[in-house]
Amino acid sequence: MFRILLKDLRISPIRTFLTGFSMFIGIIAMIAAVLVGTLGRESLLSVNAQLFGRTPTYSLNLSGVNFENTEKAEKFFEILDENPEEKTLISTPKTGLQFAAVNNLEDIKENNKQIYQNLMYVDAVYTTPKYNKIYNLPLYKGEWFDSTTANTKLEVVVNKAGLDSFSTPYIVGSCNESLALIPFNVTGVINDGKDWPVIYINTLPLIYRIPSLFHIENASIYWYNKIGLSQEQMQSYINDILYDTIGGKVENIDRVDGGDDYESVIDMLQLGLIFTAALLLFVSVLGQINIGLSSLEQRTHELLIRRALGASRCNISVLVLGSQFLLSLMVCTISIIVSLILVNCIGLFLPSDTPITVPEYPITAAVIAVITSIITALLGGVIPAIKAAKLEPALALR
Repeated sequence: MFRILLKDLRISPIRTFLTGFSMFIGIIAMIAAVLVGTLGRESLLSVNAQLFGRTPTYSLNLSGVNFENTEKAEKFFEILDENPEEKTLISTPKTGLQFAAVNNLEDIKENNKQIYQNLMYVDAVYTTPKYNKIYNLPLYKGEWFDSTTANTKLEVVVNKAGLDSFSTPYIVGSCNESLALIPFNVTGVINDGKDWPVIYINTLPLIYRIPSLFHIENASIYWYNKIGLSQEQMQSYINDILYDTIGGKVENIDRVDGGDDYESVIDMLQLGLIFTAALLLFVSVLGQINIGLSSLEQRTHELLIRRALGASRCNISVLVLGSQFLLSLMVCTISIIVSLILVNCIGLFLPSDTPITVPEYPITAAVIAVITSIITALLGGVIPAIKAAKLEPALALR
């Protein structure tokens, strides 16, 4: 039977190609619609998480905190990290910080005059190792801060925009109030989405070793609230930690990410793409019915001869429907293979440090598209099959 159906498809290669191509376009369109919607959604949310924090992120602005007592400061950071929720302290220096690149630590003694001349003001952010859990910060090279609080190594991370000035393994920092040059290890380079140089400094080692440099203008705790705590619960939790450690209180709390603002736009975009794909599938059905009816006109004499030679109405219907079903299976297989290749190739066109995650293959959409295509192929062949079954053998003698 398979050979008969395959031979039937070869009778009119143009008809077979047009029918198969319309099915192929319908399947690929459905998969592409979901994929483009998913990629668009991922792109917006990833860039938003890169710039403003993952959804939902809250900022708890602190006042009256005191980090002068190292033991209490260490206890504060330990308790802050105990909770499974991702939280980080972010603060900005009170005095302007200047930085210069150095290739090795010996240069600080041997070429300090040149280093002083190379010092430049750069935006600095005091933070903790969990900062990259709050923000989506792909690594360009190297690594993020050491996550252990026992680490006392002075370390910084530079953003990509700062690579032109700070591409060396070390940098030195100096504040306006001191002429001392403080060496830092450059552990990595990140893509933070900013187009100006920013240096991220690990806070706890700084408090341990150079507390005089930790003069902050403001301090905030950024909280990635994955489990959906209320603002009152978050504020109460942080106030309890502050009371037991560095003092102060939560002045106010605000949501800083804009994830929810994008969700409705993204959903509408994806719905529009799916609707367009559904229209393409509908047009594909009409095309298959049209091609089936027109090909039936061309095959009328052939089918009449089959009837005259003893083929039953059922045989004729199975021949017409079977060839449609076989063609749909072949096209679906090709469509899935092509779409898998295309999805796997997406990552090849994205930079290595992109904040966008390559979407997974839309299996659900593919299954729906395949089932729909097979059903539409059969429905598209039903009318021609019924019409072919009604042909009278006597007409073959005319």
